[in-house]
Amino acid sequence: MINGRMAVCLGVCFMWKTVVFAQTTNSKPPTIKTPVRIALIPGLSSQGKNDKYTTSHLSLNVLGGTTGGVNGVELGTLFNIDKLNMQGVQAAGYFNITGGDVNGIQMAGYFNSTKGNLTGSQLAGDINYVKMNMRGLQAAGLYNQISGSLTGAQMAGICNYTRQSVTGMQMAGIANINNNSINGLQAAGIFNYTKHLRGLQLGLINIADTSDGFSIGLVNIVRRGYYKITVSTNEVLNTNLAIKSGNARLYNILLVGVNAGNDNKIFSYGYGIGHEIKATNWLTVNPELTSQYLYLGNWNYTNQLSKFQVLATVKLMKGIALFGGPSFAAYYSDQPAAEKGYKFLVPGENYHTYDLWNKNVTGWIGWTAGISFL
Repeated sequence: MINGRMAVCLGVCFMWKTVVFAQTTNSKPPTIKTPVRIALIPGLSSQGKNDKYTTSHLSLNVLGGTTGGVNGVELGTLFNIDKLNMQGVQAAGYFNITGGDVNGIQMAGYFNSTKGNLTGSQLAGDINYVKMNMRGLQAAGLYNQISGSLTGAQMAGICNYTRQSVTGMQMAGIANINNNSINGLQAAGIFNYTKHLRGLQLGLINIADTSDGFSIGLVNIVRRGYYKITVSTNEVLNTNLAIKSGNARLYNILLVGVNAGNDNKIFSYGYGIGHEIKATNWLTVNPELTSQYLYLGNWNYTNQLSKFQVLATVKLMKGIALFGGPSFAAYYSDQPAAEKGYKFLVPGENYHTYDLWNKNVTGWIGWTAGISFL
């Protein structure tokens, strides 16, 4: 009796598994391979209901279509949608969407989307998107996004965004944003950001949390980097205020200056770059290159002062240091005469100057001394 019941149970189990297996295999047919498929719209194609399981070498969508995958070329007047992988070329008038990986090129008038990895290129009139990692080129008229990492290049008219690391370059008309690290180049018309910089940033505003590279722009901020505020004097301007930011390899200098006096007024603003060389725990050497516009009472003329200086900086205590050193100055001026209340002879009658290229460009040996905070 027991053997009979066991036999019945085993028979029922076997029949149940057979039915379930049959239902499972019948619910999702295996991938169908065909040389060519043609579709008018999704659901109306040469493959019928099996289109979404089909992988073809040549896929033609008269208006648009949805298929399994492509191993060759896919062309769509309006759009192409692949549920599986695409290997080769996918081109559409409006958009391409691939649910798997892409090995090749996606080209669309408006946007491309890949939900897997992409090796190759994405070219779109407006937007490109890769959900995972990318190796290759992503170029769009407006915006590129990669949620994984990038090895290659992103180029966009407005903005590039990468969530993970970048090895290569990001170039955008307005902004580049990287939420991990970049080993290469970030260049934007206005704004660059990365958590860790191992390369070069070029932009009006550059921000990094940490940096082992170089940032060149009007405002450069390394949150855990180099910051100094200095007050100094030299042979031309008796008061200068400068903000230095970046890292020790390359910091940027924003400076303003004034020369007070009833008949010797000068107002100035400028920009520079510098490098810090650590000699001891209390002594550093800072070569710097700066360029300042000098306002001598009339905006119609150009008075440009450029200086290369080598400063010895002595640390007095945490956050305070004294610095000073020699400089070489080159001064260009096309102002023909003095304005009332403003200085005209730069640096002054007591300094020996000499012509460099012509009478409008003079040079001399000067000096700088001051105090540094932070």
